[in-house]
Amino acid sequence: METAIQALALVVLGLFFIWAARVRPLRPLQIMSLAVGWLALAAALSNPLDELAETSVSAHMLQHEILILIAAPLLALGRAHHLLLGVLPRSRRGGFWHYLRSMRVSAAIACILHGLAIWIWHLPALYEAAAAQPSLHFAQHASFLGSALLFWCAVLDQRRQYGAAALYTFATSAHTGILGVLMFITPHPWYPSYGTGAAAIEDQQLAGLIMWIPGGALLAFTAVCLLWYWLHDLERRAVMRERLVLIANRAQRTLVISLALLGTGGVLIACNDAKATAVALTGGNPAAGQVAIQKYGCWTCHTIPGIAGANGVIGPALDKVANRAYIAGRPNSPQNLIDWIRHPQEVRRPTPMPDMGVTERDARDIAAYLYTLR
Repeated sequence: METAIQALALVVLGLFFIWAARVRPLRPLQIMSLAVGWLALAAALSNPLDELAETSVSAHMLQHEILILIAAPLLALGRAHHLLLGVLPRSRRGGFWHYLRSMRVSAAIACILHGLAIWIWHLPALYEAAAAQPSLHFAQHASFLGSALLFWCAVLDQRRQYGAAALYTFATSAHTGILGVLMFITPHPWYPSYGTGAAAIEDQQLAGLIMWIPGGALLAFTAVCLLWYWLHDLERRAVMRERLVLIANRAQRTLVISLALLGTGGVLIACNDAKATAVALTGGNPAAGQVAIQKYGCWTCHTIPGIAGANGVIGPALDKVANRAYIAGRPNSPQNLIDWIRHPQEVRRPTPMPDMGVTERDARDIAAYLYTLR
């Protein structure tokens, strides 16, 4: 009965993902991650693994590791938690985004909640109760998958600090490894319902090894990748900062020469050559910026001149952005505007503006278009 209910729930979940993905188009990699994650979830909760988990601690552990370390991160990469937004009316998306942002927990809290779920459910009394009662067994799996989704969404979110994400992933690898070691070295069975003889102890040791070696190795590898990406991102930002300074210096020299030759060059540039000035300051393409504004849905929250349907009232109107002295509490400079567009949650907290995963190229194009608004 329990397997049938789980299978039905998986079918309904899969149909919802397919329907929602059609409404909110995903990138090919996201679609692949979503599909493989859902298949991993189905494999973990279906026979023959689910049947083996009833009599084997190691099979039960393998089931949990698939949920936590394969299905959950793939579903997070596939933006399964964003699909609901895609099926809402456009008029309600801005408010719903604000609600999601206000409810999102930090990576530290997600790490703690996930760790508590793992340790609490592996206490012998609760573990055996879950094995004996289908409702508790379902709650155990739901808490593992739910807390893992929360953890992986926070860790793999590309708009967060990768150094901190690597630290939390290493911490998770460490404490789950300790739990696996304890199961491996304990000379007596933790869960008598699975048996009390030598075979039961060997089965428990195998379960501890599954959590300790492959589970810990996968988490450690992810942490190393996050650490590498963090260092690479720091280097890339430093190079881009140097390039932006060079562009700004060139633009400044060009502006000084223009003012000397024309006398009223500042007014003429602002009125007649705003596009060229915006391109020189940002290194972007204003025309491509209009497309990027529509691509990332900026128009759902802001009123933006020149963008069809951009009459949102959630965020401030963006007319005459180029003439403003400050952007998000910082001096209005090309780099500050680009950083605000890409990482508003890092530039200023708290802010209702969500991180939309804007690329460096798209941020430059958007900034170029906004600097034409004078």
